[in-house]
Amino acid sequence: MPTPDQLNPAEHPTVFQKLLEPVEHFVQEQSRQLPKHPKEKYTYEAFFRLLIYYFVSGTKSLKLLINTQLNLGLLPVVLGLRPVPYSTCQEAFERFSPRLFQAVFQHLLSTVSFKAIPELATLGTVCCIDGSLFPVISSMLWATYTTHHQALKLHLCFELNRMIPVDFWVGNGNSSERQA
Repeated sequence: MPTPDQLNPAEHPTVFQKLLEPVEHFVQEQSRQLPKHPKEKYTYEAFFRLLIYYFVSGTKSLKLLINTQLNLGLLPVVLGLRPVPYSTCQEAFERFSPRLFQAVFQHLLSTVSFKAIPELATLGTVCCIDGSLFPVISSMLWATYTTHHQALKLHLCFELNRMIPVDFWVGNGNSSERQA
């Protein structure tokens, strides 16, 4: 019986590959359109894959995932995640705009059908918007919250008709929910 690393990904796609399938070409196109840094070693595509894997893996922290699994070679090769220094990953958060991820999300919403709730359809499209505060590292000066703390606020628009988030915006900890 072959191990997961010995399987041909084209013949036996992983659950992770199936999860990425609806947006894979879109992310590749985004990556092609980004200006290349002459010494670039960590691409937007690699960063995107790592973040998606992190969110679905249930690992407590990204740093933990990178330092204890990814960089020690403990993840299956078939996932297509390559080792990366944690500092390089941190730098990627500054290099790649959240708008790139927002565009992926909007592409996904426009191409994948979701189950509608007929009872709510009679009201038209019903959305709820709320903001959630997330503490961040103190070196993220743009994420001002208080004089001694940095935070970002995720403003999420949730469509009740299909029970899915349909838009989001990330601002500093003091960003206005009304404006969002």
